[in-house]
Amino acid sequence: MGASHLLINEFFAVGDERFVPEVLELRDASKLKSLGEMWVNDRRAFARTALLRYVDQGGVDKNSHRALAKLIFKTAEKNQDDELMAHLLVAFDRFANRRMVTRTQYDWNTRTTTTFTALLKEQSLVRRRPKSLKNVPAWRRSFYEQNHRFSLVTRRYLQRRAWRYFRKLAWSDGARYIRSLSAALKLYPEESLDKPVRLLDSWGLMHALYWGANTLNRDPAGVDVASGKNLKDLAPAPYKPELWKDHFDTLLELFLRAKSNTVRQWALMLIRKEHLARLKSLPIETVRVLLRHERADAQELGAELLAAVTGLESMPVNEWVSFLKLENQNALTLIVQLVKKYVTPERLKLGQCVELARSPIAPVATLGFEWAKARPVQGEADLDALLPIAEAGVKTVRQPATEWLAGLILLNESPRMPERVRELLDSPFDDVRNQALRLMQQDKRFGESPLLWAAMAESPWSEVRDAMVAQLSERQAIYTPETLRAVWATSLLAIHRGGRAKRAVAVQVADRIISMQGEADALLPLLAIALRSIRAPERRQALAHLARATLRVPALRTKVEALLPELKLSTEGAWA
Repeated sequence: MGASHLLINEFFAVGDERFVPEVLELRDASKLKSLGEMWVNDRRAFARTALLRYVDQGGVDKNSHRALAKLIFKTAEKNQDDELMAHLLVAFDRFANRRMVTRTQYDWNTRTTTTFTALLKEQSLVRRRPKSLKNVPAWRRSFYEQNHRFSLVTRRYLQRRAWRYFRKLAWSDGARYIRSLSAALKLYPEESLDKPVRLLDSWGLMHALYWGANTLNRDPAGVDVASGKNLKDLAPAPYKPELWKDHFDTLLELFLRAKSNTVRQWALMLIRKEHLARLKSLPIETVRVLLRHERADAQELGAELLAAVTGLESMPVNEWVSFLKLENQNALTLIVQLVKKYVTPERLKLGQCVELARSPIAPVATLGFEWAKARPVQGEADLDALLPIAEAGVKTVRQPATEWLAGLILLNESPRMPERVRELLDSPFDDVRNQALRLMQQDKRFGESPLLWAAMAESPWSEVRDAMVAQLSERQAIYTPETLRAVWATSLLAIHRGGRAKRAVAVQVADRIISMQGEADALLPLLAIALRSIRAPERRQALAHLARATLRVPALRTKVEALLPELKLSTEGAWA
């Protein structure tokens, strides 16, 4: 569904935010041209904002929008509108002019084939649009009539013309050039420069940033990589480089605020080249901004510069802790070294050490564990505060921390220690659960604890249930019949596990049926589950124990035959 002329007029008159999306859908060139004449001369803030949005959202490259785009550009150039020209420079640089293809060439002399990449113009673009279609053959005329975007030649012209505006500024007013060009550089979106061919097709950007680079060849057909050179070797070589020597703050602002990584890294490289001393003398306030920035490259720069800041020994410990909460491992590696140099463990609370030990970043987690281990453990409160270290995400910290905690638990005579072991037993990490099971084997306080055996029955972890099943014959008295049935059923239904645990369950169930005949109706289905197992050894075990139970309690025969009609019981009590 096309755009509505009436809606466009209404949205423009009342300043509705839906105006720009509606204009972008319009394909009536005459309507767009008449609208543009009103639009570019409108002094309302809404009209100005809408004009910049239209340019940023690709309106100048829409089908049938050529007349409106030319009108906007000529008006901006005539009025010396630096802001609008900055947006147009970016928009024109986003024109897709070429594509990269892989070609092969065969050399008949050496009889070898060479593969290389080449830049070709976009086939979907008209190379040069005729002024009149009267003399164009009919078979060709439809192509021009359907394609109402700028031709390839016009695209290149608009790119050169937009850059020429800024080039003239550089000669007439250097400060204004830096100011207006910096505004443009902040606008380049990352997706417009994500491929080498898009970067090379950005005529204005390549000239502004790499005018003097010997890595590139420049001609009217477009920028290309020089023979024998590589794009990764591209170094900052801006147009009129002397203008940038007095604009350290502008370059730092570009590094922090530019949308494109290409522009950010260019700014940082130029800072290191021209303003290294100024960079290393940044105040702590600016370094904090870098460290707390959302981007990884800014955080890494902040960590690098933090070492040169004076007065770190008096920085509050809470600020150090906040730096250690970054998620950038490269930055944290540098920060941890500084923390070790300027912060002592005594300055942190035990809870802060534990929090650091639980960090997902290995250097921080190791530091937190070392500091927590260095503090004296005074009473159960400290032990409770330390237990969360067993949940550390870094395995190289969690394993030694769990062993250390297990040693503290063994040394503590408090009657509440089984509760701490239960926390380890419920851990989502298998190495922590295994440590808890070892504690139960090492100390009778835990091995005989009804609390822990009850917790094992409720555990969702198979190795914990298997450990319980291995000794369940001796400890059935502490469980209710319902709990026993739940444990046995869970073990038998664990189809991804087999082995001794299931065989032990079959023995225990059969023994229970023989000793507690009143529970036979509830327990016989469990043996039926084992009998239908996909594993042959488990089927044989279940069959043997069913036969044993039937021989010991003949009254079970009728119930077994009703439950498993496919099995036939002989008069001697054996299965047929």
